[in-house]
Amino acid sequence: MRSILTASILSIVASAALVGCSNTGPVGPQTPSSPPAAEQTSNPTSAITAPPIEQADVPCDGDTAHVDGMNNKEVRVPDCKTVVIDSSNAVVHLGSTERLTVNGAINGIDATSVEKVVINGDGNRVTTPSKPSVDDKGSSNTVRH
Repeated sequence: MRSILTASILSIVASAALVGCSNTGPVGPQTPSSPPAAEQTSNPTSAITAPPIEQADVPCDGDTAHVDGMNNKEVRVPDCKTVVIDSSNAVVHLGSTERLTVNGAINGIDATSVEKVVINGDGNRVTTPSKPSVDDKGSSNTVRH
């Protein structure tokens, strides 16, 4: 009797194990289902905008305007014989100049006219309608005319 009881228990345990292993779904790797699409709100609560950039004016002192300490600013410079830019990450609007020297990096510079451009820094962009002579001692600089 004991052997019949043991055999019955083993049979029930084996059946339960096989039922847990059965799979009625597809065979092969499973891929997760796509997440539900996000709902768009018809009236967003706010628009994301960049903070305003600080503006500054640099005077022409004698024959030279020196743009220094104006990092991350928009700078205006009037007509001046010589302009030296030692700042970085600035946007500089120049009047007419004979000589522009750029020692800083990653500046965006536009000039009404310029005769000679000397660039010692890297990643600067100079835009002018004139066709200046260019001495580029840095790297990744562009002069557009």
